[in-house]
Amino acid sequence: MKQVELTHHDLRFPALMAGEGEPVLLLHGFPDSHRNWRHQVEALAEAGYCAIAPTLRGYAPDCQPRDGDYSLRAAVEDVCAFASQLGGSVHLVGHDWGAVVAYLAAARSPDLFRSCTMLAIPPLKRLPAALLKVPEQLLLSGYMEFFQLPLVPEWVLRRDGLAGVEWLWRRWSPGWDSTGYLDEARRTLAQPGVMSAALGWYRHLPKVWTEASREARGWLALPVRVPTMVLLGEQDGCMSPRLLDHTINQRDFPGGLRVEKIAGAGHFLHLEKPERINDLLLAQLRQYSGDWP
Repeated sequence: MKQVELTHHDLRFPALMAGEGEPVLLLHGFPDSHRNWRHQVEALAEAGYCAIAPTLRGYAPDCQPRDGDYSLRAAVEDVCAFASQLGGSVHLVGHDWGAVVAYLAAARSPDLFRSCTMLAIPPLKRLPAALLKVPEQLLLSGYMEFFQLPLVPEWVLRRDGLAGVEWLWRRWSPGWDSTGYLDEARRTLAQPGVMSAALGWYRHLPKVWTEASREARGWLALPVRVPTMVLLGEQDGCMSPRLLDHTINQRDFPGGLRVEKIAGAGHFLHLEKPERINDLLLAQLRQYSGDWP
């Protein structure tokens, strides 16, 4: 396993990489680090794949754009640029924000991706309507509006050694000892500019009048033609598992859709149940693998 860099325009994205073979891009979420994919990177490399886990936009000093663009369009364009650099036919895996980006990237450029695996985020297309049927999700998602405020969220999350970040992890994955992974996330978020950059993703959401937002909404309306698997922990304290009852529609995924609920897991299911997630992930990849190169 080694540290490499992926690039898009003048931005440089640190990435964890191991193995040779078909490329698999693994996209982390908030508040997390690309290095916390290490269990999956090791398993994929041992199985004959080239696993690459890059930082998301803003999560390292060298990938913080000067114009402060943390729109979903910009993040999707980063990932599509990575896939193109890796030769296309890339398997895409995303958790949390990484899953949101993966849904949109697969809808925008299905020719770049061989399969998609989404962790902890149900299908996006029908999610707004599902919120009306799963009212507890409005409470679970209350932090998103708070994060859109100026300055205060940074202060709350940073105080007492990033205790606010620890609170989120314990709320979202109740009853799980996240110590080592949480330390890695703290190190990432403590880097210069990273906390504000990570919150910038949330602060771009209400800017619905922008061209970037309109373009992302256009991708959201498209079917996902890439074979897709959705995994959600049954104890997820961030995204209610009940959302799956109202967001799954096979017609939205003409390339195929598989859905699995993971018993005994919360929001960070790939860290809580790495063997189970790795088994499911490898089965998905093998089903849709081809000759490489």
